[in-house]
Amino acid sequence: MRIPRAHAAIFALGFFGLGFVPMMTVAVPLWALDIGATPLMIGLVLGARAALSVVLSIPGGALMDRLGINRIAAAAAVATAALFPLYPALPSVAVLIVLQLLTGFAQALVWMAAQAHVGRINRDDPGLMGRFSFVSTSGNLVAPVLCGMAWDAFGPIGAFSLIGAWGLATLMVIGFLPRDVRRDDTPEEGRARRSWIGDYRDALGMMAAPAVAFVVACSFLMTCVHALRHSFYPVYLESLDFGGATIGVLVAVGSVVAGLSGLTAGPISRRVRPNILLVATVGTAAALLSSVVLFHEFWQLLGIATGWGVASGIAFPLMLYVLARSVNAERQGMSVGIRSTVNRFAGFVVPVAIGAAVEGFGLEIAFFGFGAVMLTALGLIALRLMPEVGRG
Repeated sequence: MRIPRAHAAIFALGFFGLGFVPMMTVAVPLWALDIGATPLMIGLVLGARAALSVVLSIPGGALMDRLGINRIAAAAAVATAALFPLYPALPSVAVLIVLQLLTGFAQALVWMAAQAHVGRINRDDPGLMGRFSFVSTSGNLVAPVLCGMAWDAFGPIGAFSLIGAWGLATLMVIGFLPRDVRRDDTPEEGRARRSWIGDYRDALGMMAAPAVAFVVACSFLMTCVHALRHSFYPVYLESLDFGGATIGVLVAVGSVVAGLSGLTAGPISRRVRPNILLVATVGTAAALLSSVVLFHEFWQLLGIATGWGVASGIAFPLMLYVLARSVNAERQGMSVGIRSTVNRFAGFVVPVAIGAAVEGFGLEIAFFGFGAVMLTALGLIALRLMPEVGRG
């Protein structure tokens, strides 16, 4: 099947935009360990990747609607290319936190741009969302393995230089994206000066829709799972004496299985209601990842990664599908900004909380406690919001 050029460029942006995350998952915890960070400090370092996005994702999404997705994405890609090579040049935990703040937000904007574009081109096809998910998460197969190999061969300089080169490749892809569609025709200066308070007010208004609130809540919990996977999951693997390449393989397997599973979201959602399927897959992903500390052998951990990938892969395109259908095409940047805000809040809070729990109680208790909290919260969301979505 021939893929339209516009679709191919958007899918490629998703591939590169999401690919930053697994590379950071491999390189940043290993670098933090190298420079002597404690578990709590590692949690702060990893949580910092999401901190700016908590505050700025909604205004960032609104700027995409007003100034154009491509312009914002290009500026973010330039930032990634310039900042990632600085990591090994500045071996300090304080500097590492600052770099995480900046690169985390830049990566978030690139990924938001890809989601906003795909939400505009077709909001009614879960199969398209599944294909976008597949291509995007395919980068998670290549990226962490390459990063792990670069770390083993050339150390932190090689790994972080590779991530910087990934940013340059992202910038090249942006040149092939479809022309931006802006939300209004007011002068550019007026669009840029619009109050952030107005953006947040608009976002709260959108959250009043039960379908939007349901997706955002499920997305928050799924991102909590991702945050654990991208923070203390590699630390746990390192404690088993796995090397960088092996850690990269285990991270990559879960991601590529997620991509393949995303292709099934469309057919399955025609047989199972999307809201029920979303709750089931988020719960499965949380349960599997929280149980990972029960296992120590590579093949056991590979099985856990595969199961997690199946659940996560089905959940992600469902979130995009339900959210895109609930929001007008010209407000896709804002809707993605809302989801990114709660996701990045989870990405900030979870590593810090888990780091404190690991320091106080150990890895096993921290992972089990995480699973219990996630499943309880998911049950409450299902009871409160899922019936409202069903009626809508």
